[in-house]
Amino acid sequence: MAVTAKIAIIGCGPGARECLTMEALAAAQRAEVLIGTARLFPLFPDLKAECIRVGSYSQETIEAIRRSSGKRIAVLVTGDPGLASLASVVIAHFGAEACQVLPGISSVQVAFARLGLSWEGARILSAHASAPEIDFSNFSSERTIAVLAGNAESLAWIAALAHALTGDWRIVVAQDLTLSSERIFEVSAEELQQLPQPLRAVIVFCRKSQR
Repeated sequence: MAVTAKIAIIGCGPGARECLTMEALAAAQRAEVLIGTARLFPLFPDLKAECIRVGSYSQETIEAIRRSSGKRIAVLVTGDPGLASLASVVIAHFGAEACQVLPGISSVQVAFARLGLSWEGARILSAHASAPEIDFSNFSSERTIAVLAGNAESLAWIAALAHALTGDWRIVVAQDLTLSSERIFEVSAEELQQLPQPLRAVIVFCRKSQR
């Protein structure tokens, strides 16, 4: 079934309502149908749109969009739609011409801002769903690396990366960014794998010369 109305893909930022853009709020207000995970709906209280709650599986979202064909649809995605996002799956299924992407603030942006670091030229990796299949030797020339953590398997990969990096590195965990439970702290390579799960965090590696 084709979707005949434009699909708004809304970047919901790192978690706090204060980090939503005015554009995101307006798009949610216009929508007849909101599709997203349960934790995102409290960011948009008092809306009259039909709310369809889906799990973390992309196929559920695709099917919900198809069932809502012809209506003004808004798909809520965490962070920014251009970074490790469900947006790419939606666009691949329905085409870029059927979608309006509304950028949001990413947790990577917030992490670097909290640390007072530029993220120009940083290597950004997502280990949110699974561990990346990248040889550690590819990181030898990097000065800054940011990894989106997700589960125990990916955290083990991040810890292995920490052990594989040569030179003097600072490792910072930026956890629950913008939320009341936000914590930013430094760890050693040995301490990384001992962090409690689930971990909503950006792990930032930077050369100590960048302090």
